[in-house]
Amino acid sequence: MNTFKTKGVVEGFYGKPWTWEERKDIISFMGQEGYNLYIYAPKADLLHRDKWREMYDTEFEQHFKELIEAGKRSGVDVSMAISPGLSLVHSSDEDLRILKDKYLKFTAMGVKTISLFLDDIPENLIHEGDKQVYSSLAHAQADFSNRLFDALSNEVEDMHFILCPTIYHGEQVTDYHYILGEKLHEAIQIMWTGPQVCSEKLTIENAKMVNEVFKRKPLYWDNFPVNDASMVPELHIGHFSGRDGGLVHFSEGFIVNPMNQAYASMPVLKNIAFYLSDPEQYDPERGLLNTIEQMYPEIVEEFLLFSKACDSSPLQPGDPEITINLIQKLEAFKKKGALKLMADFLCKTGQQIGKAHNKIAEHIDDRLKTDINPWLAEFDYYGHLMKDMAQALEVIEVVYRDEHPPSQKIEAIHRANTQLEASLERLAHLKTRIFGKGIREYALDLLITCKGLVQLVDW
Repeated sequence: MNTFKTKGVVEGFYGKPWTWEERKDIISFMGQEGYNLYIYAPKADLLHRDKWREMYDTEFEQHFKELIEAGKRSGVDVSMAISPGLSLVHSSDEDLRILKDKYLKFTAMGVKTISLFLDDIPENLIHEGDKQVYSSLAHAQADFSNRLFDALSNEVEDMHFILCPTIYHGEQVTDYHYILGEKLHEAIQIMWTGPQVCSEKLTIENAKMVNEVFKRKPLYWDNFPVNDASMVPELHIGHFSGRDGGLVHFSEGFIVNPMNQAYASMPVLKNIAFYLSDPEQYDPERGLLNTIEQMYPEIVEEFLLFSKACDSSPLQPGDPEITINLIQKLEAFKKKGALKLMADFLCKTGQQIGKAHNKIAEHIDDRLKTDINPWLAEFDYYGHLMKDMAQALEVIEVVYRDEHPPSQKIEAIHRANTQLEASLERLAHLKTRIFGKGIREYALDLLITCKGLVQLVDW
């Protein structure tokens, strides 16, 4: 059985970083699931990125020592990443000294893996001093990385060095990649996210291309289940898919960028661990089910339903499959003019969602509940929305059966429309997004149709 050499987690997202307690819990969980590398790199830490020339204080150092100790207990190597690219002068000996001294503070604590992140910065040289010395950004980064590697290697025994380049993804390679591959010290590992920043698929073809140009196997940085940037409304706890099992032969390892929600990331990390331990035999459907069966045995059916409602991500673009299937079934009933069947199906589905919500809320621990509560609340709202859709369909059927329905029947239609409108409005005020767009759009279209139809009998 082939398995990845490096199996890691990089706290590399934008937004609110994890707490120290969450990091220790994550590292402990990583050890249980076979991960062996954690990289500290939250973008919101100013001393990691914007103010990288400043040293961390003793309180931070003490917390980091505790992370390293947690890592030792769990078999997880703890790495410190620094991201100086926004202001780094590559030709500056002083910048090299500052960065070396900053890393040495952490190697003295026991850090063995140094991570230099040059991602998400301008793709051209920005300092006049660098422009006079280097012909391109790639030349500058290769030279600086090599000098830093040599300086640290002289003082740190058995050091590992990871570089995240500025152009860390692509369907095609550029001169930047060729120069890095040619000039960078062969012992430095290079990170790669695949064809896109958040890649729908990671293929052997793309991996082979990168192997050739970098003259080494890449260390994959998979931007899943991360939910920063435009993905903030999403909770990525659904299927893990689109990663070729053969990548294990063409990479140094696999690093996962998780969500801002540490405890909600845990079931995803467990699912991904199944892939990392045996990538060539991994099955996305089985992996998700195995994860839920092992972590939440009392609510397997319910948590699986919730996970599939959240199954919209860069790996699964567009509406999740559960939404697509639901709308297809509604359309099939609609074509037959079977409004009662539509209503019955929606009512039953809404009740199922409501029961699942209640059982999940009852059985998960408080830490996970805190992380997922906004999405869990939306899940429950959808249960109510579907029941309100069903009610609107049931009362509007009178329009097709009776040219002159009694006033109480007309009033029932108005009440159902008002209730459906209120449910849609409530969803519109949320900051989360599950089930994709399809059900909301279908409900809105149904509301407009019902408002129109009632005018046939109420004039």
